[in-house]
Amino acid sequence: AKTPSKPVKSYLIGKKPVIVMPKGMTAPLTLINAHEFLSQAKFVPRDVMLKNNKNSRPQTTFTRTIKTGLSTGLLEYEIIDDPRKLGSDPKEWERIVAVICLGLGWQFKDWLREPAYNQAATLFDKVYGFFVAMEGDKLPKEVEGWAVTKASLNRDKRGLDSVTYATFWNGLDEWMRVYKAELLPRAES
Repeated sequence: AKTPSKPVKSYLIGKKPVIVMPKGMTAPLTLINAHEFLSQAKFVPRDVMLKNNKNSRPQTTFTRTIKTGLSTGLLEYEIIDDPRKLGSDPKEWERIVAVICLGLGWQFKDWLREPAYNQAATLFDKVYGFFVAMEGDKLPKEVEGWAVTKASLNRDKRGLDSVTYATFWNGLDEWMRVYKAELLPRAES
């Protein structure tokens, strides 16, 4: 017997996947330093970024090479820290592929007023959840019950940043192949 395939969400084809960063000032990764980490595997502490780039806005898009099946393609991602910028259309919210979480439920209180997005218990059924802390930090109690990948950044050894970077991208790439394949680059025919 043939297994039914899931319906294709054609409205997602050709759209940019969105990665949501935490707004919290204590999070290791925020919009301020997300671009360097997500595009270059380079963690620069938030305070150093602010000191070095006082008057500039953080970069909020980057392109990455991704393998889809037997082919390889380029995929442009958008980085935001306020998903309300996506508006109230649930189809736009479906572009969210990953949430790097702070570990506190209040991070989601202003999100789209449908339980699938404003409650951690259901949010991580719809997006790839990633919690990152500095090595040695205590894991927040709320995170223990969330379906998120947990990782840490070393406080001093920047050469280890690539391990956390690879953990994030390997997890997200696999998650997208299963749940949001419409956002992946299309094979040329």
